[in-house]
Amino acid sequence: MSLDDLQIKSLSPDMANQFTSYLSEMDFSHAEHWHFCYCQYYHIDCSSAEWHQRTAEQNKALAVQNIESGLMRGLVALAGEQMVGWVNVNDVNNYALLKKDEELQKFPGRSAMVVCFVIHPEYRGKGLANKMLAEAVEISRQEGFDRIIGRPFLWSAHPLRQYHGLPKMFEDLGFKEVSETNGVHTYVLELK
Repeated sequence: MSLDDLQIKSLSPDMANQFTSYLSEMDFSHAEHWHFCYCQYYHIDCSSAEWHQRTAEQNKALAVQNIESGLMRGLVALAGEQMVGWVNVNDVNNYALLKKDEELQKFPGRSAMVVCFVIHPEYRGKGLANKMLAEAVEISRQEGFDRIIGRPFLWSAHPLRQYHGLPKMFEDLGFKEVSETNGVHTYVLELK
């Protein structure tokens, strides 16, 4: 199936179980510790030690709760009924872990942020993450956000662990780099 045949749409409350099944079945052999995340890392404000004490079951239940309540948002790519891609894009203020991030909080108005991509192995390297990022930009614009932010990084030793996306993906859509700290780049695209 080509990328043109995929449907990209917003994660909806009725997709909670489909979403958690998608992540439960994902091959995370390249990063074993990701198997328990269920894309909840940024939705919890806790220490690293507290995070690592959480279980997959706790995070899965929290994902369902956050999706059903509308707190967790993002876009999914579907090949027919099968989920094959996910991008976690949301209001930066909906990420509990980032509420104290001074750089992100200095921007006036409303900021959307992309924090995670999870692409099915059969669709990696085909441009799906790029397509989903472009859709995230358009949805954020339609929803009235002032800007969209990403923090991609390059990790050539472990390319499959670059779950924030790659700098080039953001640059190709007109994002501008505003800072870099320890290899993590903050990119911003003003939408208004």
